[in-house]
Amino acid sequence: MHITICDDDADFADNLKTLLEKELAVLHVSPVISVYNDGNAFIADKPDCDAVFLDIDMPAVNGFDIAEQINRMGESLIIFVTMHDELVYSSIKFRPFRFIRKSHLAGELPEVLNALHKTIGKRNAGRKFEFQTKTGSVFLDVSNIEYIEIYGHWLHVCVDGGEDLQCYGSLSEFEKELAPFDFIRTHKSYLVNCKYIYAIEKGQIVLDDKTEILLSRYRAGEVRNKFRSYIRSEL
Repeated sequence: MHITICDDDADFADNLKTLLEKELAVLHVSPVISVYNDGNAFIADKPDCDAVFLDIDMPAVNGFDIAEQINRMGESLIIFVTMHDELVYSSIKFRPFRFIRKSHLAGELPEVLNALHKTIGKRNAGRKFEFQTKTGSVFLDVSNIEYIEIYGHWLHVCVDGGEDLQCYGSLSEFEKELAPFDFIRTHKSYLVNCKYIYAIEKGQIVLDDKTEILLSRYRAGEVRNKFRSYIRSEL
């Protein structure tokens, strides 16, 4: 993960860099972090990065001016960092990924980095996923996978608008690999794509096509929390 910090307060920028390295280590991510204490230098260099932690209130050129340049340059995600809570509304037109208050940095940073890690993971992983069937490898668009069910030594992959698959594999391994794509383990036998969830009821998940999927009572709370997080991330 390539991250750039742009903040004229050198002490704060160094502290943020240290916190980023610490929090990302928890996610098993080794970031490459560049620091700029001058907005004009940032614009001149045009650093290619996954995300920019950008101070709004800087001399000469402010964060909003820089954000406009970032949006023109590419797909770097913008996280505004500021002491001024009231500026959050002014920042919306620049399509920021998140907004962090400097006074709440330690408390707000973990959520931001979890979301950032997930979003960048989706970008880097691509849309295709490989499944091993009796006849060979099949590559599916992840967004078209409704759910995966295990029975015996086989996995049943339900595909939206396509032919379902019977394939080899471990549901636990698929759970790890598909987690960045918003798949939830609802039961020991099911892995479900949040995209297709219509309702969460007692003992079951209902999909858009009215398919009913088992929901373990031991997993119900975690499933509801993960689905709420998914809904918030889509807004």
